[in-house]
Amino acid sequence: MAKRAMTPEAKALKATAIIDKAAEMFFSLEYEKIKMSDIAKHMGMSNGILFVYFKTKEALFFSLLCREYEKRLARLKEMAKEIPIRSFDDFKNLVMKELMELVEHNPLYVRLESMRIAVFEKNVDPETMLNQKIKLYQLMQELVDNICAWEALSPEDVMEVLQAEASIITGCKLSATLPAEVVEIIEKNGMEGFKRNFKDDVRHTMLCYLEGYHKHFNAASCNRAARLEDKDAESGVFLPTEVQDD
Repeated sequence: MAKRAMTPEAKALKATAIIDKAAEMFFSLEYEKIKMSDIAKHMGMSNGILFVYFKTKEALFFSLLCREYEKRLARLKEMAKEIPIRSFDDFKNLVMKELMELVEHNPLYVRLESMRIAVFEKNVDPETMLNQKIKLYQLMQELVDNICAWEALSPEDVMEVLQAEASIITGCKLSATLPAEVVEIIEKNGMEGFKRNFKDDVRHTMLCYLEGYHKHFNAASCNRAARLEDKDAESGVFLPTEVQDD
């Protein structure tokens, strides 16, 4: 039996080790086949001690997802510093570059995110949910401030796109994840059109969304500029477009 952690530092290390073990098992097993009792056995602790750290399996895997999300936000922040966002196109390129990097190199995050709403958040205790959400929101605000440093986009625009991206990842992953027996039926009956490619689908869907949002973004910008001109005209203020020589 593993030695019980007594100090806050030791408890934090133990919680991290439990999350690491959950991630390791998640790579080789379906979520439904992972039992908290198996995790406790691998960790050399009793079931009761495991539940002291994580009250439910959903809380454990939600914490794993949040850890992966923290890594993702740190990577996005790093990329945004390398490529200053001076236009919507810059933002679009950042989003697409990071998305494809995520799809190609972080299947753990993709699987976890696709299960977040339907599985994890349904049975997470309020304390875990609140603590994790507060931490993520603070990190998200830091990222948004970094992206908006050149004032090419508003914080609302950035948040809206990132929230939509999460929904697109989930939808495309779920539609591309078919049970083996369904895939067999599709292949036997020549219904290849029902098979989906997650990487292609998520790339195409996100690009379409960003292009549509860009049109809305440009239209909104033009409307704001027109309203400002009307306001200036009504107040008798005119901004010269060029300086005339005497």
